[in-house]
Formats: sequence, structure tokens, C-alpha cells
Amino acid sequence: MQIELHSEDERGNIVRLLKPVKFRFREKTFIVHAGFECDGVSVPRPAWPLVSPQIDPRSLRAGIAHDYIYRVQPEGWTRAEADLMFLCFLIEDGLAVPRALAAYAAVRVCGWKAWNDNRKLLEGA
Repeated sequence: MQIELHSEDERGNIVRLLKPVKFRFREKTFIVHAGFECDGVSVPRPAWPLVSPQIDPRSLRAGIAHDYIYRVQPEGWTRAEADLMFLCFLIEDGLAVPRALAAYAAVRVCGWKAWNDNRKLLEGA
């Protein structure tokens, strides 16, 4: 995965994909286009100590894929499935299971607002 990092958000992290990246979770495949930007891992502020606010290879794939699904909300994806993918990618990429579970719990409890806000934007509301 080729990325460019620059500092713009309150944590100092903006990730920009330099090339498209193909992701697969269970039976679903999606491509995140070159130029897509996100902040890495978008867990709520109280969970920052659990998932480092700095870019970490153990959370980068999960963060990019999760942010993309939340923002685009492709047909056939639910918030619960996006959050489960986030958890699975964190664990697969080597984040300690207790930290991954805490990050997962944070997005399950707090992610509804981002999901709903993005849905409204997509609907043109």
C-alpha cells in the first residue's frame, strides 16, 4: 500500500492513498481509489490511548478500509459489518487483541453519529 502522510487533523494524521488499494473482507471486495484521504484510525477521543493516534502499520489497513466504508456506504454494507471488518483487520495486522477489542467497542458505541452524518451527506440532506 503506497500512502502519503501529512498533518492536518487534531491528531496530526492525514493519510492519502497514492495508488488504489483492493480490500477483501469475507466475500466482499472493494477498491479504495488513489487520492482517498482519511485520518488513519477514527476511533473516538477516549479510545486514543488504546489505538495510537500516530500512524501504526498494525492499524492502518483497518483505519483506511473502515473510514472508506463509513464515508461511501457501498450497497450491501452495514455499519456493524464495517465495524467487524475493522476489528478483524486490527487483529490480523498484529494489534494486541485487548486493544483491538477496545477500539472495536469504541466504534460500536460511538460510530453511529459518523455513519448517520455520512449517510445524510450521501442522500444530499
